Amino acid sequence: MDTVEFSQTVPRELVHRLSLAEVFLTGVLARDEDTLDIGVQIPRSHAFYRDTAGCRHVYDPMVLVEAVRQSLLMLGHDLFENPFGTKFILRDIALRDADITALAVGDVPTEVVLRCRIVRRFRGREGLKGARLSYTALIGERVVATLEGSMSWLTPARWQATREEVRATLGLPVQATFTACEPGERIGEALVDRRDAANVVISPLQLQLAPDGAETGTARLLVDTSHPVLFDHPLDHVPGMLTLEAFRQLSLATAVETGALPSASAVLTGLKARFTGFGELDLPITCESVRVEDDGTSAVLRCVMRQAGHAISDGELRLTTAPTEARPI
Repeated sequence: MDTVEFSQTVPRELVHRLSLAEVFLTGVLARDEDTLDIGVQIPRSHAFYRDTAGCRHVYDPMVLVEAVRQSLLMLGHDLFENPFGTKFILRDIALRDADITALAVGDVPTEVVLRCRIVRRFRGREGLKGARLSYTALIGERVVATLEGSMSWLTPARWQATREEVRATLGLPVQATFTACEPGERIGEALVDRRDAANVVISPLQLQLAPDGAETGTARLLVDTSHPVLFDHPLDHVPGMLTLEAFRQLSLATAVETGALPSASAVLTGLKARFTGFGELDLPITCESVRVEDDGTSAVLRCVMRQAGHAISDGELRLTTAPTEARPI
């Protein structure tokens, strides 16, 4: 049986990356009309996805989320035949049941097969306008996680008109900026399981008591448009992966502060998020996180991101205490 290749990365243009080091996909192999295998190599060393204070023995499952995001772009071009210049919008993304044991860091980079299935094609009056895809992440024959994502796409002209309309509604100049304000004071690195302060994306945590008695963690989103991973190339809005990282960091800090987790050394084992609006770079953005459940070793928190009084994204995350030691299977 044919197998997907791992000998080189796909062209960076297909996944909208400038840095070759940020391309995680290695190839694609069609199984049938609606099923494909996508190769992913997870690097053992990475300035963002391996920058962890406590989770040193396992890969960050967020790298699988990024691989899925890249695959949506690649398939948007290769499979759905959208030309370069097309603008893609991530609508929602999910990670389920990440297997910490299977994601143990070994002596060589880990090769993952994303078995991708096209769940639905969205059509409009002008033809195909988006798709929903599901993924099974495999290391060898072992399922290490399942994921799902949906996207839509716009022509450059339609994108520009949409962006101008959104900014006008917010009372902002029509021409969007590519540079955010200075990030400001960051929360302590260890409180969000980071070693490098440059990878911290939220302000210090504030706890507020809701009318129902729930403690809600709040923080400002810190946007550093010079970040080499989150802003690999110029963008005029907050990227989806920055939103997800803010949710993760705020949830970690909230879970520890409220006693749901013993420390910030926790692994993301579940995630579902949807993106309902653009995050503009020239307006403040706040994040909120509230604990939904916990059992002492894992916690589920619900998050929302707001700008100008409106929710622009929301999600739910599961964080699981990191192992003190892990060996690859």
